[in-house]
Order: sequence, then structure tokens, then C-alpha cells
Amino acid sequence: SLKVAKCVNAACTGVSSIITVDDPVNFVGLYTSIAIGADGLPVISYYDNTAETLKVARCANADCTGAATITTVHDAANDVGAYGAIAIGADGLPVISHYDVTASTLQVAKCNDAACAGPATITTVDDPGNTVGLYTSLAIGADGFPVISYYDDTANSIQVAKCNDTA
Repeated sequence: SLKVAKCVNAACTGVSSIITVDDPVNFVGLYTSIAIGADGLPVISYYDNTAETLKVARCANADCTGAATITTVHDAANDVGAYGAIAIGADGLPVISHYDVTASTLQVAKCNDAACAGPATITTVDDPGNTVGLYTSLAIGADGFPVISYYDDTANSIQVAKCNDTA
């Protein structure tokens, strides 16, 4: 299951609250990444290992104690969504880098609303024939465009991709 730990103070000392956000029959909660939306609500990307899909949970409140909105963001014929990283774009919408396990490529999902509840724009960012896209990390540049670091397993090297638009 997908769980969130909410610290009681900035130093995260003391007893944290542990909240179960998604607990389906499926094996979920791998490769988690969290961001705080423009509205102050946590948005979590994670991998559904059973369905082999990328999912997002948007908490109903800042503590994640209410019922979260759970969305399957990318559900392709391929095994997608591993090694995800999430950031909030300048437009307030989540952007998620992830690995397409079947195609061995780096992909990005750009959500069309704050909860990723509508269909996302899915883009293959790097597909050179190498196995690329593992262990992604994502940040939004000063220009509002995503910058992604990821691992090229074939070349045994780290790569960086700078997107040329917000999606």
C-alpha cells in the first residue's frame, strides 16, 4: 500500500503520523515521489506493480488524512511508470518523469489538472536504442521547462534532458 508519513515538526523528531493513502488489492506504492501543489496539497506519483502503471494520489488535505483522489496516469500496453519523479510546473500542474520498462525509454506525463484526473500528455523524451530512463529525477527550470536526470544502463552513465516546452 501507499503510505505517507507526516512529521509533527520541521526536524521530523517525535512521533510521525502514518497515513495509508492507497491500499487496493494490487501491489502499489513503489518508486514514490511527492510534491506540494500550488494549492498546498500533496501530490504523489507511484508505480502500481500489479497493473504495471503510473499512478498519482492527490491528498484531500495537507495532512493526507482525507480520501485521496487516485488516478492511473499512464496505462499503456507496456509496463510503464517505474522510477518516477514528480514536480509541479509553473502552471501549477504536475509533471512526472518515468521509465517505460518494456520499451526501455524515458517518458514524461504532463497532467492536465492538479489531481491528474484527466488524460495526461505522455511523451517519450529519450529512445536511443539504449536502455535509458532509470532512476529519474525531475526539476522545473527557471524558464518553466522540466529538466530530467536519468540513468543510461547500456552506456553506464547519467544523462540530462532539458525539455523545450512545459509538457
